[in-house]
Amino acid sequence: MTVEANLTNTFGALEIGSSFAVLLFGIVTLQAHLYFSNFSEDRWGFKLLVAAVWFLELGHTILIAYEVYKTTITFYGRPEATIRFPGFGGVTIIGGLITMLVQNFFAYRVWNVLPKPWRYVGLLCATAAVARAVMSIYVGIQGIFSPSMAAHRATYQGLVTTLLVMGATIDVIIAVSMMSFLIRRRGKALTRVTRLIDHLIGWTVRTGLITSIAAVTVLVLFLIQTQTLVYLALYTCVAKLYSNSLLSALNARGSLRETASKSISVEHFPKSKAPRTSSQLNSKRPSILNQAISIEMKTHTEFMSDDAAYFQVPLMPTTPNASSHASISTPPPTPVRAYLRAGDQSV
Repeated sequence: MTVEANLTNTFGALEIGSSFAVLLFGIVTLQAHLYFSNFSEDRWGFKLLVAAVWFLELGHTILIAYEVYKTTITFYGRPEATIRFPGFGGVTIIGGLITMLVQNFFAYRVWNVLPKPWRYVGLLCATAAVARAVMSIYVGIQGIFSPSMAAHRATYQGLVTTLLVMGATIDVIIAVSMMSFLIRRRGKALTRVTRLIDHLIGWTVRTGLITSIAAVTVLVLFLIQTQTLVYLALYTCVAKLYSNSLLSALNARGSLRETASKSISVEHFPKSKAPRTSSQLNSKRPSILNQAISIEMKTHTEFMSDDAAYFQVPLMPTTPNASSHASISTPPPTPVRAYLRAGDQSV
């Protein structure tokens, strides 16, 4: 079914899409500010990644605003002059670079966390993301110099379809790989540790689901509504969804640390009771007058550190060991601490 082009589904759609794109850029800026404020001691590699994504988003937003202003203000009342959109060619190039950086970040996480041979899924996704970025640059350059949007679409429809399919496929593969790994570990974890794993599973789904749905929606609109610009309006927001997924993943480490500390801690301190007199002890506990009994509970959990996302994945807990022994005084229990910091993660 072919939808006829009109003012609403062409320039109107671009206006709405650009408005949402600017809104998402504001959220990216806020998240970048929160990141540099809360994680000032982070490694320089991730600081440079966040800075690069923000500056690319700035250029992405400027090009969108330029193209929409030119279309709706400069060429107002002259629809014959709005057949070329070179600004959106630049949007395609920058969007491809942003997508590559974000997908490589999550692919690096898969490479670090998953055991062999499954870790090579991350390498495969990273390679596909780089190839997709190269194709995006090529399509974007051709869009800048194309005589019209219709000619560009007719020539590169197959390549654009491949780009959108690759983007959604990479997101799904990364999300499914992490989910399958976490679900397997969940069955071997302690009951309280499963809360942390449930948070990680939900977080993994959210980071890959939104971008995948957006890419598939753009693809469907691109193939069905060939005469409109609705797909282009939605495409302006896709790169910003990737940026927000990256920054939300980095900023979520604070709440993940808190959840980890609550889930991993296995120590319970009994409520204090009033001391008993010697007569009470003689009447109720005659056998322990000269012997103090202490019960020590020890629980050990192995972890695998994920340097990319800064959370620890419980591998396999050991069986609690209880021992009774006689002593004069009972030593205080050793607190269990979880450090989820860059470059130094230990329990």
